[in-house]
Amino acid sequence: HCVGDMRTRSLVVATATDSPNLLPILAVINSTLTHAVDGDVSHVVITRHVRRLHAAVAKFTPTAQVTICGGFSDLLTQRPPLDKLQRLADTQRVRRKELLSPFNFAAFYLPYVLREASRVLYLDTDAVVEADVTMLRSLDMGGAPAAAVEDCTQKVHKYVNYELLEEKDHHKLGGEKHWSRFGLSDAAYSNETCVFNRGVVLFDSARWRELRLTETIEDLVDAFVSTRAKLWRGGISQPPFLLTLAGRYLKLGVEWNVRGLGRLELGRAEWLLLAEGAYQKYGTPGLDAHTAPAGPFRHTFNPYVSPFAAHAKILHFNGDVKPWMLSKQDAHNWRRLGIEVSTTEDTTRHITGVCKLAACPTAVNVTTGRRLRSKCETWTSSEDVDGRVRYDQQRRSLSGERWTAKTLKTFGAYYGHACVARAPLCTCRSDMSDDCVTSCASLWHRYVSEELSQSFASSDIAWANDSIASTPHHLRALSDGRRLAEASWWL
Repeated sequence: HCVGDMRTRSLVVATATDSPNLLPILAVINSTLTHAVDGDVSHVVITRHVRRLHAAVAKFTPTAQVTICGGFSDLLTQRPPLDKLQRLADTQRVRRKELLSPFNFAAFYLPYVLREASRVLYLDTDAVVEADVTMLRSLDMGGAPAAAVEDCTQKVHKYVNYELLEEKDHHKLGGEKHWSRFGLSDAAYSNETCVFNRGVVLFDSARWRELRLTETIEDLVDAFVSTRAKLWRGGISQPPFLLTLAGRYLKLGVEWNVRGLGRLELGRAEWLLLAEGAYQKYGTPGLDAHTAPAGPFRHTFNPYVSPFAAHAKILHFNGDVKPWMLSKQDAHNWRRLGIEVSTTEDTTRHITGVCKLAACPTAVNVTTGRRLRSKCETWTSSEDVDGRVRYDQQRRSLSGERWTAKTLKTFGAYYGHACVARAPLCTCRSDMSDDCVTSCASLWHRYVSEELSQSFASSDIAWANDSIASTPHHLRALSDGRRLAEASWWL
């Protein structure tokens, strides 16, 4: 059931969330509107919080063409594989139970639910748009059912138990492979196939339906449940998406999903790959002085620095440090503030706020290992931070306690010793920062006004009866039952 602007558009920007905090959704909508040249783009939001989001859209983005749909999770759980998936909630095989939420699978059904839209751009709610996405209407997809940004810092084989996949995929007759249950491409079985991030995906709806790829994903989920969650690791909804689209999707330029902007750290190999890619594509100069080894973890660096952000069409804040966790003022005061991190007994880490930065580690040239004076040291004075940690002193805590990566075991334990974790940094246009680097969170806050950030939309407490069932009749009259009825094949 849906409320809002139901006019059909050739391109629909779709998001899905079950979080009561509506700021991320409104940031997606506002950023898209800001950059759309002709305004001919509509949004569809799938959520449990229909009444509150409808009120927020009417107040803060009244010109936006937004359709808000509720009841989607109930429809999804009627699909047998997703219904079976809920059985894993009582097992120890899935530690992060939130990954079992039906909303994590919403994107796979959008080409059926939004049949009138020839193209659907799905965005995670931790993304913002930095360019006119209407150009994607005319993108030649060459018959591909979807388009996404490839990420070769990781490979698909890292997540998949191929022995089990072979067993579930191929029916054998007389010892020979007779037919494939999933119909995966050869790329799905290759050790060289790169992953892609599912947070930004462009669907060619008709082609997706023609290849029946939602059914392939469902078959894989069914097999995952039958193996008691042993078929893959590293998520619930991402691996079957990777396997299904391996070798079948159009590769977008990296600027369409500049990701990792909520991460606290990155490894040496990944940093070298990102830095080299940014230099070759945009001539971005070396940024080694902006990051430093994370204490005794000599080959892992904090903060995360994104060299592609200045040229991004879509910024993606996947990672622990979501931009709405920081106030606009704190985001702009990134040189003097660090990220406060706590770690639970099961090593899960939580971002609890900001703190006064306690130290500025000496940076290194990531390629050669030679010491560099860090930008943090250049910017700050003894009044800004309580001390300095030199590169050759990083095997002792600020209190003098001797430590090693082996004794600390996790980055969270290192960050918990003192306020040393720095917020993710993004390259930016020169008018935003004197050295063209700023906090990534400050880029997100451009699309969220002070009034909005302090409004009812920012609350983590849902309204009572916040569903389509309690939406006033004059709003429900706008809903278009035909849209969901046309998706009746999967009910």
